[in-house]
Amino acid sequence: MAVLGGGVIGGTVVAAAIAAGWDPQDVVVAGRTDEKLRILADEHGVATTTSLKEAIEGAGIVVLSVKPQDASAVMDEVCPVYPDGALFVTVAAALPASFYERRLPEGTPVVRTMPNTPSVLGKGVTAIAPGTSAGEQALATVEEMLGRTGIVVRTSESDLDTIAPLSGSGPAYFYAVVEALTDAGVVQGLDREVAERLVRQTFIGAAALLAESGEHPGELRERVSSKGGVTLAALEGMRHAGLQTAIAVGINAGIARAQEMSEELGD
Repeated sequence: MAVLGGGVIGGTVVAAAIAAGWDPQDVVVAGRTDEKLRILADEHGVATTTSLKEAIEGAGIVVLSVKPQDASAVMDEVCPVYPDGALFVTVAAALPASFYERRLPEGTPVVRTMPNTPSVLGKGVTAIAPGTSAGEQALATVEEMLGRTGIVVRTSESDLDTIAPLSGSGPAYFYAVVEALTDAGVVQGLDREVAERLVRQTFIGAAALLAESGEHPGELRERVSSKGGVTLAALEGMRHAGLQTAIAVGINAGIARAQEMSEELGD
């Protein structure tokens, strides 16, 4: 396996693959930063290199883990020497499978993935979608490779522009709400450290209850929302302020940006 990109997500892929049974000696990571490569080599025992061509030599799986803006330059370098039949997996947002299929040898199986940052703790979610030549075996391989990062959901490529701002960017919205609630508490006179501890643990507990109870979030919300009580008053205030509209507008803006990036970078 060759992992092109030694950043956070590239390192997560490496850790997940090894946890799934890959021999570290069969994994090569290529990157630009010697320090990041050294850390990956020390932590996981994998080989590292600054040469993309060296990394993909003889690989059966090639994972592209770079920013979308860097994908074209990387593909220009590796495609002329790409191993025949190797599975190509990309975590770069926005760029369609056809972007890679036009550059790779004909018939190369391409699988697009959309992970999120909690994957580094094994609590993430990754959507995967096949390109034209990627069949069941390719999808099963990617599912096994990324299974230790959290849950893996199969979807169609046409859904990825919606999934990107929904779950890919979703952790950022969570952190924004934590910040907003903390600030609201401070405005009302709470010490910032106290407010942050209260909000942080409240969300951790609420997420755990949602995950472990199996109940619909609406049911859990109603259980806290007594008629005429504090919770219902707060929720009504948020609704009147446009909470649901703000979220819908944000997701639509994210989808639009994903589509713009596809057009800008996808040739």
